[in-house]
Amino acid sequence: MTPQEREEALERREANATLLAAKLERDRAALDAEITASAAASKAASAINRALQADAQKKVKDLEAQCVQWEAKLARLKADVVKATPVVPEAAPGRSAAEMEAEEAALADARAKLAAERAAFEKEAAEGRAKLKAEAQALADLRTKLGTIRVEIEGSVKLREAEVRRKEAALEAERAKLQASADALMRAEAQESEQRAKLESQVAALAAKEVMFEERSRQLQERLKNFAKA
Repeated sequence: MTPQEREEALERREANATLLAAKLERDRAALDAEITASAAASKAASAINRALQADAQKKVKDLEAQCVQWEAKLARLKADVVKATPVVPEAAPGRSAAEMEAEEAALADARAKLAAERAAFEKEAAEGRAKLKAEAQALADLRTKLGTIRVEIEGSVKLREAEVRRKEAALEAERAKLQASADALMRAEAQESEQRAKLESQVAALAAKEVMFEERSRQLQERLKNFAKA
């Protein structure tokens, strides 16, 4: 391989190394952006989870307060029924049948009102329990979904980090290979320079010898001419 070919090969390797470094930098920037987005998504999911928990706790407290109110209302209704119910329904002297029928009708109305309110209370309590159960299930489903998303994000980040580390190792190996090739090229150039210097020295010595030979040849020809004249 000639020095020019070596230089061209070295330039091609340096260009490839530059392209690989640029691609690695782009991948690293994309990974950083994805990590940032994943962290933001995880933070948002945690905020949503906290908000849902707070809302669920608030709704539980509201339902508990409503239950207390309903129980108090039921207790008042029971007390009203007890007050409205005569202890001993004896026919007091001077009371007419109409008065007794009116009292019995009022008592029946109070009992019917109590039964209706009790049924409404039980219905509202059942609806509240069902709603609370549905919200708890939705919260549990959301937690499961958020956990799955978090695991997927963490797995993707780990894969990207491993890929970046592999590319960095490949780039470092390529750089080491290029450095070794550059060092070998420099050594070869140094050897060629040394050989060139030796050749130039030999050429200079040959040129000096040639000049000396020409000078001696000229002197010899002059002597021959002088000898011929003599």
